[in-house]
Amino acid sequence: MKDISKLLEQYKNPFDLDGELRVQPGVTEAKVRRARQLIKEARRSRLAMGRLEELFTTSSLGFSIAHLMNINMIPQLPDELKNKVDGLAGQRTVKDFNPVVLRSIIAAAASQRNSNLEGAALDEHGAAAIVPEGTPFPIVTVKSDEESFYSKLSKRGFRFDFTFESIINDLLGELDRMPDEMLAVTVDTVYAELFDALEQASQYLPAVELLDGSQSLPNEKLSAKGILAATIALEDREINGRKIGRVNDVNVVIPKGKERKLQYDLNQFGRIREIHNQDDSVTTVLAPDVDLWDAMPKLNIIESDRVTGSEWYLYPKPGTTPRPVLERLNLRGYENPEIRVRSDQGFYLGGGKVDAFEGGFDADTMSYRYRYITGAVLWDDTWVVRSKGTGEA
Repeated sequence: MKDISKLLEQYKNPFDLDGELRVQPGVTEAKVRRARQLIKEARRSRLAMGRLEELFTTSSLGFSIAHLMNINMIPQLPDELKNKVDGLAGQRTVKDFNPVVLRSIIAAAASQRNSNLEGAALDEHGAAAIVPEGTPFPIVTVKSDEESFYSKLSKRGFRFDFTFESIINDLLGELDRMPDEMLAVTVDTVYAELFDALEQASQYLPAVELLDGSQSLPNEKLSAKGILAATIALEDREINGRKIGRVNDVNVVIPKGKERKLQYDLNQFGRIREIHNQDDSVTTVLAPDVDLWDAMPKLNIIESDRVTGSEWYLYPKPGTTPRPVLERLNLRGYENPEIRVRSDQGFYLGGGKVDAFEGGFDADTMSYRYRYITGAVLWDDTWVVRSKGTGEA
């Protein structure tokens, strides 16, 4: 297990991570400290390793170790998620498994949409009415809530069995690996949910008129020209009759291994210019075109193994639009993954209960269960430009 003492310093109560971690019955701070010390000693001494194996199979040590695994995993999760999914999406905590909604009064005002308010207090342009001196303010009502284009909140998990043989053969190795494995699974689960949502975007990049009056191809390939075409297409899209307008910061999500080539193309963008001479000859020179660079949005390039072939996506970077585009979801009160322990060990012949860590009755195993509730929401795929990268409709 990793030494995470520095991470634990941020908590007033490291035992339950300031209430983030549920403490299972029978688990105490003293027992968890003892479990940590036993594992530390077992790495240096065969005698201590034997003591750890004996206690693991003859006492309630395994429950304390499950708690210790949670303590090791949960504080690392924010940084791991930041490294893997930061910049892809925002984050929202919801109260239940029902479809997520935005209140219309917020969604309308924040997304440059026509207002979802209605009543005599608004004029024909949606502006607030003039209130004459000494007269009551007119009343408006709010239309229905606005649901997402796509959302999913899922309970995910699996069971990991310690066999009697694995406890005897490599208990310390198993214990060392589990927190890191659970952490990696958690990050991959969040990543999978986000791309399940992003892949629902169905509005592909059309041919558009570029800044010089020429036409781009539909589904332009991944290039500086393609990114500029996608930005123009996005800004020209309408939501409730109003164009989205200027977009300054975008995510460009591309296949693995394509960023270096894209960066080269971006570096050449606007540098090569043709000068038409009086004798009808053409001279090619390297001279940055400031106007072209001014038209290019700020790019956050993200490589992903979930994007394959020539396909790529462009959408506003999280936090740059008043109304969210793509968000990951957590369930209130269950924001973190959870590891639990169970064994249906049975009884000795003649009476007496077998210890939980002697293994289960059917298969001579003791089970650790992982559970994580997470999901993602794509509020409106109008904000996502998807390109096949083929140059064809």
